[in-house]
Amino acid sequence: MPKSYVPKVARRWVTVGIVSRPFGMRGELRVRVETDFPERFKPGARLFWWIPPKPEQEHSEGEESLSDSVPVHPPKKKLPRTMQPQPCTIKSVRWQRDQLILQLEGIETRAQAEQLRGAWLLIPPEERMPLGEDEYYVDDLVGMEVFTETGERVGKLKQVRRGIVYDYFEVGKHLIPAVAEYVLKVDLANKRIIVRLPEIE
Repeated sequence: MPKSYVPKVARRWVTVGIVSRPFGMRGELRVRVETDFPERFKPGARLFWWIPPKPEQEHSEGEESLSDSVPVHPPKKKLPRTMQPQPCTIKSVRWQRDQLILQLEGIETRAQAEQLRGAWLLIPPEERMPLGEDEYYVDDLVGMEVFTETGERVGKLKQVRRGIVYDYFEVGKHLIPAVAEYVLKVDLANKRIIVRLPEIE
C-alpha cells in the first residue's frame, strides 16, 4: 500500500482494492484486492476512488474540482491535500487467475484508466461486512495500546503484517503472532489489547 501522506478523510474509509495499472485498451483496470470479501466487487456496486498525493504534492494546498464519471487530472496541477473520495460504479468484473479485472462506468479508454493508476478503492466504514465473534478489522486495531497479561505496557500496535501461516502484530520491537495463544484479549471499547509475548529462542 502506498506510504505517502494520507489525509484524515481517507483514513476514515476502508480500502477494499488498489488499482495497479490499466488493462487493455478499453478502460479496464487491474486491481489488487484488499478485502476478505471479494464478492463486493460486482456490476452495479458503488465504490469510491481516491488517489494518494505523491511525496512532492504532500504540502500542496487548495481544492480542484474532479469529474465523478471521467477522472482526468490537469497534467500541470497538483492534487489537493484534502481531496475527497470520488463515487464510482462498477460496470463489469472478471478474474484473470487471481487478479481482478474491473471496469468503472465512464472509463472507456486506456488514457482515462491511466489516470486511476495507484488509486485506492474505498467504501464508507458503515458499509463494512459484519464479522463473526473474535474477528476484527485491522483498521480498528492499529493504534491500540498493547499490554502484557501482567499489566506491562508493550507499546502501540503499529501495523499488522501478513504471514504465510498467520499474521503478526508489530508492536515496538516485538512481532506477536495474531493467534489466541498470544493475543489474549481485544478490548475495542477501551482500545486495549492484552498479549502474551512469545519467548525469544
